[in-house]
This record gives sequence, C-alpha cells and structure tokens, in this order.
Amino acid sequence: MLSSIGTQIMDLSLFIMVVRFMTPILLAALGGLITDIAGVVNIGLEGMMLTSAFAAVTVGSSTGSWLIGTLAGIMASLIIALAIGLFSIKMNVDILIVGFAVNILGSGLTIFLLNSLFGVTGNYTPSTPVSIPEVTFPFLQDVPIIGRLLSGHSLMIWIALAAVALCMVLIYRTPYGVHLRCVGEAPTAAKSLGISVKRIQYSSLLWSGLFTGLAGSYMSIGLTSMFVTDMTGGTGFIALAVVLFGNRKPLGVLLGSVIFGLATAVTTIVQTSQGVQFPSQFIQMVPYLATLVVLIVFAVRKKRMVSLA
Repeated sequence: MLSSIGTQIMDLSLFIMVVRFMTPILLAALGGLITDIAGVVNIGLEGMMLTSAFAAVTVGSSTGSWLIGTLAGIMASLIIALAIGLFSIKMNVDILIVGFAVNILGSGLTIFLLNSLFGVTGNYTPSTPVSIPEVTFPFLQDVPIIGRLLSGHSLMIWIALAAVALCMVLIYRTPYGVHLRCVGEAPTAAKSLGISVKRIQYSSLLWSGLFTGLAGSYMSIGLTSMFVTDMTGGTGFIALAVVLFGNRKPLGVLLGSVIFGLATAVTTIVQTSQGVQFPSQFIQMVPYLATLVVLIVFAVRKKRMVSLA
C-alpha cells in the first residue's frame, strides 16, 4: 500500500487526484463560507449539489453542450437557494430545518426524476455524454513535472481556484464585503446604518447557489459523465466542516479543501491497491473521520478562545 502511494507521488498522479477531488469540496465550501459570513448557516449544500448534478447531466446530454448543462445545474441550485431564502428569511422558518429539508428533497427528487424520466434506478449514463473540457497549455505540455502539474486539468478546477481569489476580493476589498460581514456579526447595527439585512442574506444565498451549482455540475459532467444516486456522498457536509477548518477565510477554505481532497485521494489509492487487508467500508470512512477530527479540533479551539477572552 505504501509503495503504491509512493509511486503515485513520484509520477504526480496523487497530485492530479487531489486537485480533482478537492474541486467540488472547494466550490461548495466557498458557497457555505459566504452564507456563513452573512449569518446564514446553509446546511442544504448537499441537496443543492445533488440537484445541480442531475440537472447538468440531463440538460447537458440532451443539448449536447457541457456549457448549457453547467448553466442548468447553476440555475437549479439558484432556485433552491431562493427557496431557502423564502422559507428562512421571509417566513422565519429555522434555517437548520430548511437545510435538512433541502437535503432530503435533493435525494428524493433526483431518485424520482431518474426513474420517471429515464426508467432507471441507481445510475444514469446518457447515450451522448458531455464533459467539461480540459485546459491544456501547449508550451508547457512537454516540460517535465511543470507540464503535468499545470496542463491538462479540467476547466472547473481553474474556475474553482479563480473563485478563491474572487471571494477574497469580494469579502475584503469591496463595500459589499463590508456589508456582508457587518450583517453576519451585528445585524441590528447594520440595519441601523441603513443596510438591508434581508437583501444581503438573500444575495449570500445566491452566491452559495452559484458555487454549489458549479460543484454539482462538476461532479456529474466533470469528474464523470453520468449521474449516480446520492453521488455527492456527503461532500456538502464535508464542505461545511472545511468552512470551520478554514477559520471562515477563503485561503483557509482552500487549504482545508486540499487536505480533504488528499484524504479522498489516499482512500481511492488504498481501495485500488492490491493486497490491502483492510475492509473497504473502513477505508471509505477516512474522509468522514477526517471531518469529525476537524470539528473536534474546531470545538476545542473555540472553547480555548472563549476561556482566554
């Protein structure tokens, strides 16, 4: 097993797997980060990603365009984001209840549509699959190491990295970012200054819808070219843990996504290695055990900060 991991490190296959697996986590976590800063804890990331993944592969295969499929995935996620805002912000329903409802709806609705539209259960592979294109740099392809590190990655990976920079500018370098943080930290004070608290919170949910739509689309027409029931596999919940691990900062979220992407990559390598004696179910638990460890560390760190204050 260790020799297999060592081989993957030497030929940079591990690096490629990490950036592939970290991308949906990173995008979803950025969406969760913006809502968290605005004081809206959106735990419905899982359901939003799942719905967008289904919409992307369905519309993309029907139209033959990965771009239209991705836009459909984003639109599906934005609609759910607006619904979350309607129930939690306008109707004052507990945001946690709304989030759980979205996750349950995402799973049940996609299973229902899978059977109703395509007459299948479990998974759907379109006859004319589409895929998000890869970005290649001809002048780097033949360069040892650097060419493999930078060229040939999915366009969505570069979009995810650009989204980190966008969030840094948006949160810390714009008036909107000031309003966003003010609403999250002191909504009453923000309202007294003339800031529309509800408008800011709605907009944060729309940002979350955009990023989770990209994440879900990548999972169905980027990582694969098919839809599998509950294919997100807890990625939305891992993204929430990444927000905490990253101390609610874009660069911290990026670091956390890399760590969880590494955990998923190592899990995949171990599962496919010959002679491994560990039960596969135990190996599949590794990313979720990492999530629990992160949450425990965050809770301990928060308790220490409170005791020092």
